[in-house]
Amino acid sequence: MSRTVGVRGVTKRFGTQKALDDVSIEFRAGEIHGLAGMNGSGKSTLVKVLAGIYTADDGDVTVDGEAIRPMSARHAQELGFRFIHQEPAVFATQTVLDNLALGAGYRHSRPGAVRVRAEQRAATAALAAVGVHDIDLRAPLGDLSPAQRTMVTIARAVQDLDGDGRLGLLVMDEPTASLPEHEVELVTDVVRRVVERGIAVVYITHDLGALLDLSDRVSVLRDGTLVTTTPTDQLGSRQLADLMAGDASEELARVRPDAGDADGPVVLRCERLEGGRLAPTDLSVRGGEIVGIAGLLGSGRSTLLRLIAGAQDRSGEIDVDGEALPAGNPRAAIRAGVALVPEDRRGHAAFAGMTTAENLTIASLDGVAKPWWIRHRREARAAREAMDEYDVRPRIPERRFGLLSGGNQQKAIIARWARTQPKLLLLDEPTQGVDVHARVQIHQAIAAMAERGMAVVVVSSDFGELMTLADRVAVMRRGRIHAELSGDRVSEAELLHLASND
Repeated sequence: MSRTVGVRGVTKRFGTQKALDDVSIEFRAGEIHGLAGMNGSGKSTLVKVLAGIYTADDGDVTVDGEAIRPMSARHAQELGFRFIHQEPAVFATQTVLDNLALGAGYRHSRPGAVRVRAEQRAATAALAAVGVHDIDLRAPLGDLSPAQRTMVTIARAVQDLDGDGRLGLLVMDEPTASLPEHEVELVTDVVRRVVERGIAVVYITHDLGALLDLSDRVSVLRDGTLVTTTPTDQLGSRQLADLMAGDASEELARVRPDAGDADGPVVLRCERLEGGRLAPTDLSVRGGEIVGIAGLLGSGRSTLLRLIAGAQDRSGEIDVDGEALPAGNPRAAIRAGVALVPEDRRGHAAFAGMTTAENLTIASLDGVAKPWWIRHRREARAAREAMDEYDVRPRIPERRFGLLSGGNQQKAIIARWARTQPKLLLLDEPTQGVDVHARVQIHQAIAAMAERGMAVVVVSSDFGELMTLADRVAVMRRGRIHAELSGDRVSEAELLHLASND
């Protein structure tokens, strides 16, 4: 089903904010079209408009030049639009076979009766088509490795290629982020095979080198507007990074404009630290210093924080304030003065069914409890003090934590660990999913903690955030610290270029 798909004059608003502003792009049949942009540029919104998840306020999705009205998720499915999202919609508790068969609508079965052998043959063929031959169809998807889950997701999306020809558009959003290097080529082989059949492919990745190598043309979005659509043979990675980041002369206001190189004592020293995605790495952070960690998905940036916090086993040496830290022991890390605010707030940090007071004090119960009971008045008083200091709203300690907004939950979790007075604070995506006001407050809180002598490490995929916060930035790529920048050398374009190129 060779079709040219596009968007024409698409605008999408959320309140007064324009996520997309009069965007027109044509995704040609038989072409790999790269979609590039910084976080918040509008890429995900555009994909959701194509998928029919969002309805454009103005403009249309087009197929072969004709507007599709109304555009809906059902229409996208019927047109053969297939999407591999950064967080794919798979069913972790169901088997590999069920995930693949469901993606195809159980088309090899009859109404009311699943033809298991026919579905097994189809699933085996779908996996083989993407180079996978060793996955047990009976295994729950959640039991597979991240790489295996990614390949199943890709197989589910492209299985129509050898079926009834329903595949009309394939959109891939960071499909190789969770894959080791030796498996990335499997994905790119599948992409090229799809294009050879005359299908339009939209490919999204922050790896600019890979994007330029694979794509025929690239469209760059910035702040919801289309900057350019250009053949990739006319672009270099540096030029692409500059287009994404915008005018390099535009400076972001630093939270601590007068902060320079910290001269406090070394609080964190890592030597030959290794584990998971992280190759042997050295890192040191001084008291009063904010060190940013930049990197693309899969670069090892979050792994670095988990290893330091003892949440993942490792080799190598970690000293905190001169004392050796044992491997894989979160309790020992906390006792040594290490606090981690993880990326997945809801899954790994928030106790949604407990009260706000309980969430705020759970890491520092010594001040509000006896061995066998909690002093609830003291707990409520301590919670109110923390809520006042970090502006957690509403100021109701008894309120169920899950009812708070994302920004207030994040401020409360940072306040929770600040109450323990850690020597080292590790923050993974500290402002992800929060509003602008909460973002400013969180930045101010981080700066205040550093001013008090705390060593702070911030991982963020928002390079502009690192520019405003960090005294220096370490750039990670493929599990290693690739470069380190400070002062005037720190810019979004430079960080993106270093994170995306060997």
